[in-house]
Order: sequence, then C-alpha cells, then structure tokens
Amino acid sequence: MKKITLTLFACLLAVAAYAAGDVTSKIEMLKANSQATVKAEGETPTTPPEGIEGMIYTLHGLDTYVDRYKDSEVLIIKDGDDVYIKGLSIDYMPDGWVKGTLANNVLTIPAQYMGIFSFWGDDYNLYFDGAEFTYDPEADTYTSGAEAGYTTSAEETVLDEYVDVTIAPVEVVAATPANPEITAFERDNYGFYTKLNIPLKDVEGNDLLASFMYYQMYVDIDGEVTPYVLTEDNYVFLGVESMSEVPYNFTDSYDVDVAGKQVYLYGDNMRQWDRFGVQSIYLGGNERNVSDIVWLDVAPIVGINAITTGAQVESVNYYDLMGRPVTATTGGIVIKQEHMSDGSVKTSKVLNK
Repeated sequence: MKKITLTLFACLLAVAAYAAGDVTSKIEMLKANSQATVKAEGETPTTPPEGIEGMIYTLHGLDTYVDRYKDSEVLIIKDGDDVYIKGLSIDYMPDGWVKGTLANNVLTIPAQYMGIFSFWGDDYNLYFDGAEFTYDPEADTYTSGAEAGYTTSAEETVLDEYVDVTIAPVEVVAATPANPEITAFERDNYGFYTKLNIPLKDVEGNDLLASFMYYQMYVDIDGEVTPYVLTEDNYVFLGVESMSEVPYNFTDSYDVDVAGKQVYLYGDNMRQWDRFGVQSIYLGGNERNVSDIVWLDVAPIVGINAITTGAQVESVNYYDLMGRPVTATTGGIVIKQEHMSDGSVKTSKVLNK
C-alpha cells in the first residue's frame, strides 16, 4: 500500500506537524461514533466578505488533549463589528472560517457549522462549539482566559480543544530564509523519494511565517539546472495542472507531505540526474527572498548503474488506495505492483475510467 501510512494524516495537519497518534485516537473515536455522513441540509459554512484584506495573527494555546501548548497561524478579517477568523480548527479544518461579533471589547463567536472534512474516504460535519474572547484594542489581542477556550466537534466527538488561548497580531517583514536541508534521498518499493527540512527561520534565527514560505526543488543534468515541476500526470492528487514553487503547508495526502518532509519524485530522465537541489523562498513583507540552493549528489542512487536492468515481471497485483486487493479493471485510481524476477517491486498509479 503506497505511502498511505506516511501521508494519510498530513491533510489533517495543514498548519503544523503534530504527533500522528494524537489525531489517530480522535479519528478512531469519531469513526466509532459515526458512519460516513453528508452535510446537513440547509447548513452553509461561514465565508468572509470579499474585498477586505485580512491580517495574519498567531494563536498560542494549550491543547488539552495532549496537554501541550501549540502555536499556529490564523487569518482575521474585520468588517465593522463582525470578525471572521480562519484557522481555529488547527488539526482538522485549518481553512475553515468562523464568524463572531465584537461588542464592548468582547468577541462572541456563536456555535456554528464549519463544513465537511474528509478522512480516508469518510466525510464528517465539523462544528465550532462557541467561545468568547476578551479584546485588547491597544495590543489588538484576543484572549480566552486560563480556564476558558474553545472546542470543535463532529459526530459527538470533541476534536480541537484549546484553553488559555491568545491570538496576537504579527508584523510580516521581509527576511532571507535559512538554508534548507536534504535529509534523505532514497528508493523503496514505490520509487524514489526525498526528505527535506525547510526551517521556518531566517538567516539570523528569527521565526518566519509558514503562510509566506515556499520551497523549490531542482535537478542538475550535465551542468544544466532546471526546476523540478510537479505535474498532474505524475501527481494525480495535485489539484492543479502543475506546481513548481511548493507552499510550505501543501500536501496532496499521497506523494507530498507537509513541509516537504517526504516527497516522491518522478521523471523519465531520472537516470540522468547528477544532483538534486532544494531552495527556500520567503515572500513576507511584499518581497521575494531566497536561500542558497542546497545540492546532493544523487547519481550513485538514480544513475543507470544503480538501477537493476534485465529483470522480468513475475506477477502483478492491484490495490485500491486503502490497500485492498482489486482487479486490473477496477474503476478510479488503483495501485499496480509488478513483482520482478530480481526481487524488486515496481509500483505505479493507474487511472481507470
């Protein structure tokens, strides 16, 4: 089953990478309490008004489920007394919005429907359970108090649960990002993959915002350097035709993990690759600043002498995305595994219509 165990939870951790076990336990409770659901008729997720620029804030709060403070980024849009916040569902729907009303320096966010989030083929309705925050107009901060906070829930299961929450503004300034690292470049039964470390730091060690961080991968063949481009032909869950500069928080929940922690690589010319590189890009402060390109010699790994040739296909198996055996003609995306005479396994994606 291709990479599911490595990337299955990434779609739930779009803001930051937390312990997978924390999320798994809640998901198992959620699945036990429910069946696959659809949105309740008449319920519409909150959306902010168009044409109003939002501001980036940081959220600092105690996750009571794991008894650990977490930091995240939220976006706030103010429209008169109405306040729209995106990002309160840190682990489950970081792109979901809630709407509250500010009066007498108290932000009241009523219980409301946030939308549907999907987990491995099952859809769940997510609700914000209501909260109040004290607003400090001089500091432009929102605080819940040490014993108060907020929760989200789905199917009688509490998901996000935070107390002692402070939401404070962030000044987004231009900065040069620190150099990234290539921590691994290897081959498994499913193909070649790399593991990257993209620090959310500038060259002076100051923190940077994930929303403005990107990374770009490069390939060097005989001294000719070209960007490595993710395309829909190779990345079937990409969602766009192609992607060169990859947002820090992007994941397709299959080939690409958040922050490039693991990225599978494809290309008909991979045997010719001499070096593989990665560069961090930061767009804060309305400037584009880049790190050095960090290179790794990959010819011994992908070169023609490193790849077994002459092996014959001995058997072929097909699986769905949950790892269950299927036939070659099963509709949708299936995983094809070819078992070779030299003991290796070649894996590819097949889209059946």
